[in-house]
Amino acid sequence: MVTRYTLLQELSAMVPDDVLVLTSIGNNSGFWGQLKDREANLFHLTMGMCSSTALGLSLALPNRKIVAVDSDGNLTLSLGVLGTIANEAPKNLTIVLMDNQNYLGSNKHAPGMPTATAGKMNLEAVAKGCGIESACTIEDAAAFRARIQAALASNGPHFIRARVEPLDTDGPKKSKRVPDPRENKYQFAGYIQKTEGVEILGSGLGGG
Repeated sequence: MVTRYTLLQELSAMVPDDVLVLTSIGNNSGFWGQLKDREANLFHLTMGMCSSTALGLSLALPNRKIVAVDSDGNLTLSLGVLGTIANEAPKNLTIVLMDNQNYLGSNKHAPGMPTATAGKMNLEAVAKGCGIESACTIEDAAAFRARIQAALASNGPHFIRARVEPLDTDGPKKSKRVPDPRENKYQFAGYIQKTEGVEILGSGLGGG
C-alpha cells in the first residue's frame, strides 16, 4: 500500500488552480493545506459532510470541476450520499477516498478504532452498487496518477478509493498556517463569488 501523503503530493501536482478541492477533517486537511495553499480549498469538512458538500457544490456550479478528498470513517457516516451522487450524476465531481481502515484521530503511534472497511465493507463495491459506474480501487501512486488524470479529463461522477497505510508515517513539513474553519469558509465563499460572478456573502444590511 501507499501513504496518504504520497497520493496528496501526486494530486497537488496535477490539480489545476481553478478546481475546487474539499478536504475532510484530520490529515487530509492538514497535509493538503501544506501542499497546496490556494483560495480554491475548503478545509476541515466534518464527519459525513465532505462528499455531501462536494455534491452540493457540483450541482450549484456545473461548469466547475470539484474534487472531494474524503476518508473512510467520514464517508460511512453519511453513506447514502453515494446513492444521491449516482442519481444526480454530476459530470464535474470526483470523490477521492483515503481508506486507511481506522479512525486515526490524534493517535500517532498505533491505528485507531477500526472502521467498517477494516472488515467486510468495500466502498468501491458500495459506490458501484449505488450506481456510480466510474468507481475503482488503487493501491499505488502510478495507478492513482492515471485515475486522477482520467477523471479530470472526462465526465463523472468518479469515485477513486485509495487504500492507504493505516498510519501516516510521513507528511509535509509544517511551514504554512492552515486557516481555521470559520476563516476558511468566508475565504472560500469569497473566491467563488469572485470567480463565478455570483453573490454569496451579501452586504449584511438586509432588505430595503
